[in-house]
Amino acid sequence: MRRIVAIVRNVWKYYSISGRMIAVLKNVNLHVYRGEIVCIHGPSGAGKTTLLKILAGLERPDQGEVIVDGYNLTLLDDDGLASLRTNVVSYIPQDYGLIDDLTVYENIEIPLMIVGLGGEERRSRIHGLLEYMGLLGRENVKVKHLSGGEKQRVAIARALAVTPSLLLADEPTANLDWENAKKVLEMILRISKDFETSIVIVSHDPRVLEYAHRKYLMYDGVLKEAS
Repeated sequence: MRRIVAIVRNVWKYYSISGRMIAVLKNVNLHVYRGEIVCIHGPSGAGKTTLLKILAGLERPDQGEVIVDGYNLTLLDDDGLASLRTNVVSYIPQDYGLIDDLTVYENIEIPLMIVGLGGEERRSRIHGLLEYMGLLGRENVKVKHLSGGEKQRVAIARALAVTPSLLLADEPTANLDWENAKKVLEMILRISKDFETSIVIVSHDPRVLEYAHRKYLMYDGVLKEAS
């Protein structure tokens, strides 16, 4: 029986815009199985990033519930959500979320220091990630000197450092030409198989759909599974 890693059930989210409450997510339902890639496709402003942030515990739904790896995010306080992001869920924002003045090695090391891994174990883990992501030899380069494709690979390596159950990627190909985008998507597909990591990608690029096991369409806050 396939294990479900993430469940979104009857989720609504409202924002106050010009004094009016606007629903940006409307009764959204979603489930994600272990080791599968789910792609949520739709135009800008459809609510995709908001849904991703709710799955990451960065925002809270106004109605409904979200369960990730057995944790009901609706019941967790801020410390609990922070712990979830450290140990269970990794979120890669569209701008990569890296620190430009730190090296590749230092960026990947940050989550390992947060969870308290010792120096030798950190070095071993980082070396393995650098090798896996094809970044050996680039570890001492500051992020600001990397290409867009390299930055995305560093962001993925950092997200994998704590071996999350759920990996969330916001527009991972948006800043890349298609050749580099394909390399990133092939790496994401490989990660889903090698680590059995569940991966949710949101994108407005229809070509990303080719790499998904299941596809959803989002428009005006409404999520529907695509055939």
